[in-house]
Amino acid sequence: MAQNKYDIFISYRRQGGAQYARILQLMLIQRGYKVFLDYDELTDGIFSDHIKAAIKDAPVFMIVLSDHSMDRCVNEDDWVRQEILMASRLGKHIVPVNPDNKFDGFPEGVPEEIKTAAGSHQHSEISFGQALGVTTDLMIKNRLVDKLGARTALGHKDEDYDAARETLARIDKRNRFMKRMTIAGVIAALLIVLGTCWLFWKKGLQKDTIEQQRIELQDLRAELEKKYSDYLLVLDTALTRIQMETIDDILSKMVPVGDQFYMSQFEFTQGQWHGLDGDTIDPVMRDVPITGISMGNIRMKLIWLHDMTNVSFTLPSPDQWEYAARGGENKETTTYVGSNDPDSVAWYEHNSGNALHPSNGQQELFPNFLDLFDMSGNASELCNISGGDIYCCGGNYTSPASEVTATSRKVVDPNNLDQTVGFRVIIEMNTTN
Repeated sequence: MAQNKYDIFISYRRQGGAQYARILQLMLIQRGYKVFLDYDELTDGIFSDHIKAAIKDAPVFMIVLSDHSMDRCVNEDDWVRQEILMASRLGKHIVPVNPDNKFDGFPEGVPEEIKTAAGSHQHSEISFGQALGVTTDLMIKNRLVDKLGARTALGHKDEDYDAARETLARIDKRNRFMKRMTIAGVIAALLIVLGTCWLFWKKGLQKDTIEQQRIELQDLRAELEKKYSDYLLVLDTALTRIQMETIDDILSKMVPVGDQFYMSQFEFTQGQWHGLDGDTIDPVMRDVPITGISMGNIRMKLIWLHDMTNVSFTLPSPDQWEYAARGGENKETTTYVGSNDPDSVAWYEHNSGNALHPSNGQQELFPNFLDLFDMSGNASELCNISGGDIYCCGGNYTSPASEVTATSRKVVDPNNLDQTVGFRVIIEMNTTN
């Protein structure tokens, strides 16, 4: 048993089950077990080799039966369905976990083999509250020790849900690769100007109005920090409503690219660029990509955004950009990003009308496998330095089809204010969960 790379494979439905799976993984690791958990945006499709290998290797197959987790198992290409069927056919020791006793059962159309595998075994009811440690230890004693043997805890053991979440937050913060260029004088000047303007505005209002607005902003700040706690979001207390709503807009459109980084679903827009300054623009132009900005100004804006949020944003490298364009681990092989037909995914010289188009997913174009839009065409996208050069990728609305492919890149002058060149941002993450 000690030769196995993993003791336990955890299968879960990301929507509604991810928070339970990560906490469960942490609790088991702290108690000495080796646990596989693929914390990616798993979608229907090809069953990957690394998932198959992990299921084969782990003696125990644990299923997180969250609310509605079995609904999509009626689909033959559903990832969770494939995992359960493989574990059942390999004769794995199956341990269903019913988080807080909220599992709602199997819908019609789910194969009997899955119902037998996930339904005929006694459910372990883990309480994700004050009794988290106790119920986890009870499950280990009753369901795992006979199969895997007793283990020695690794030292610190969390005993309740809040403590476990704090541990995960510390792990994520420690492992996140921080990229930040310091332009101390410029940032200090900008913060002084921002603070002075905010104080001047505040003094011009009546006291009761100021207090009401302060409460509203405080509530919004708390709401956003809770909503984006996975990013360890900490908002500057001087931010305006427009700035916080802009930050909400940016973070809500970040999608995971494997276990390497999050990438913005859309090109950075004029509304986002000016919204970080606390300004609003014409709604017609709000979702149009921001272009004609120097690399220096982009980096300065991203450093300022970090100071606002405690989240490190950066530009992707050319290789990261192409990896995302190819669908990450899905390794799409289409000529253009998301399709072999440029007219279905790209604004380029043939169909753009020689103009930028809104990057908001509301046009008639389609995204790639990761739900990333406009990586072919519309605005070319600046990337970080690679081999001493600055590249832009993906081509733009004036480019021929041959220059809006998933591999299109060219060297550019970072100081050239090109109206066809914009950017999108990433947030790098640790490579293990």
